[in-house]
Amino acid sequence: MKKFNFKGFGKRQVTLLSLVILIAVAGYINITHKDEDAIPVSGEIDLQQEAPPLSASQGDEYFALSRHEKEKSRSAAMEVYREVSKDSSNTAAVKEDAQKELTASAKAIETEALLEGLIKAKGFEDAIVYISEGAANIVVKTMGLTPGQAAQIKELVMENAKIAADKIKIVEIK
Repeated sequence: MKKFNFKGFGKRQVTLLSLVILIAVAGYINITHKDEDAIPVSGEIDLQQEAPPLSASQGDEYFALSRHEKEKSRSAAMEVYREVSKDSSNTAAVKEDAQKELTASAKAIETEALLEGLIKAKGFEDAIVYISEGAANIVVKTMGLTPGQAAQIKELVMENAKIAADKIKIVEIK
């Protein structure tokens, strides 16, 4: 069995690794958190489970704050990946993993922006898309999401993000 060499693994690398792990855990919790407001995209939709109505300004605030928080957390994560990939004391494998994560984050940002635009083009007032680890969560501002509209959104995500239907969750904000 090969022993792990801790030479060159200082406080900075431990701090960076801890931050990366914390960001990954926070993202995982955010993605897997199940809201009662989620609308199933396959099978029947239970119209009795409606989100408490938000006023127009509250809905707009939600989308603005969500976009800001998403940008802030992504920027922090990408900065950590950049530092890890540039740190000369890290191994080539660690640098390569950080570069892959950086590339995946950039691709997710691009795909999310594309999907948000396409969803708005379908007639929805606003939308925010979160893509992480082969899953997508979509928050849509609408006065009532029909099964047909949910299917349209699901189809857009499947086609443009290559995500399986069972990994797509749609949440409605009024």
